[in-house]
Amino acid sequence: MKLTVKSVLYLVITILIVSFIFYNSMQNGESSSNASTAVLNLINDLINSIGINFQFSGYFIRKLAHFVEFFSLGFFLMLMFEAFTGEIFSIIGFPMFFTIFVPVIDEYIQIYSPGRTSSVKDVLLDFSGAIIGIIVICIYLTIKKKYKLKNKYKLKY
Repeated sequence: MKLTVKSVLYLVITILIVSFIFYNSMQNGESSSNASTAVLNLINDLINSIGINFQFSGYFIRKLAHFVEFFSLGFFLMLMFEAFTGEIFSIIGFPMFFTIFVPVIDEYIQIYSPGRTSSVKDVLLDFSGAIIGIIVICIYLTIKKKYKLKNKYKLKY
């Protein structure tokens, strides 16, 4: 295991993302709804300001928020594990485990948050976002390693 500035940075970012996810889960239904409405209004106002006549629904924004939060989690979990180990595919099970574990805990927390409900659909959406984040970073890291290897053996004139 390599302890580098990069690996510690990715660890801190991952912890912050998980903390953000759990913080949001602990919000009561009214606070969560108010936050969703504020984001919805901001996005719809931005779209209208550039001349597009379209409105997103609150439901879509809430589901998009789930997807983006967990995409970020999967993305940074994979970067963190790669930074600590230098491996990509041999360690992929660890980020995948965490990206199913965190959504399950997230939905479990919501059971005890007043005015909130828990949903298996949200776990699946969260996991999907995380898996896509993992896939994106795996593709990036694979291309990056192949490019470095190619340049390592390139003849210099």
